[in-house]
Amino acid sequence: MMKKILIIEDEKELAYSIELFLRKENFETFVIFDGDKALEKFYNLTPDLVLLDINLPNKNGWEICKEIRENSTLPIIMMTARDSEFDELYGLELGADDYVTKPINLKILLARIKRILKIDGKSNYYFEGMSFDIRTLELSINDEKIELSPKEAQLLEYFIKNKNFILTREKLINEIWGFDYDGGDRAVDTLVKRLRKKLGKYSDRIKTLRGMGYSYEEKKI
Repeated sequence: MMKKILIIEDEKELAYSIELFLRKENFETFVIFDGDKALEKFYNLTPDLVLLDINLPNKNGWEICKEIRENSTLPIIMMTARDSEFDELYGLELGADDYVTKPINLKILLARIKRILKIDGKSNYYFEGMSFDIRTLELSINDEKIELSPKEAQLLEYFIKNKNFILTREKLINEIWGFDYDGGDRAVDTLVKRLRKKLGKYSDRIKTLRGMGYSYEEKKI
C-alpha cells in the first residue's frame, strides 16, 4: 500500500512542489491550504503522516497539532519559516515528531519522512509477543510467522495505524477495497472474523462496536 501524506501548507507553490516530489517517490499525497479545513480532511483521510505548516490562515499549526495529538499517534512533521529554538521546542512539546525550517530541502524532508515511517525494512510495530512489519506486511506471534492474505494484512495495518479510533464499516471498505467497491458490509465482517482467527489470543484487540463499526485496542495479555 502507498503511504498517504497530508500536506497542510498555505503557500501553494511550496505545497505543490512537495506534493509532486513525494508522488515521484511513490507516496499518495493530499494538500490542504486552510487551517479550518485541515482537521476535517485529517479525520476523513487518516493519513500515515502529516506535514504541517505553522502559519496557516484561520487556524494555526499549533492548534491543529495539539488537536491531532489529542486523538491520534500518527506522525507529524512541523514546517515553518521561523527558525527559532522556542518554535521547535514548542512544536515537540505539543507532540510533533520532527521539525523542518524553510526553505525546505526536499531530499532531507524525504529522509526524515522515511525515518519516521521506518521505510527501511524493519518491523515498526511490536506489542507483547506480536510483531508486524508494516513495510512487508508480515505478522509474527511469539516468533511464529502467521500467513495473512493481502486483504487481511491491509486490514491489520489499518487497525494498527488507527488504534483506539472508531472505524466504520464504510471507512474500512473505502480503505481496503476502494471507493468503487459495490459489495455489502458483510465483506468487512467476514474479513475481520478471518483476521481474528489468525490473531489467536490477541483477537480481542479488535473490538466490535455495535451500530458503529470496529476499534483496535491494545492491552496486556
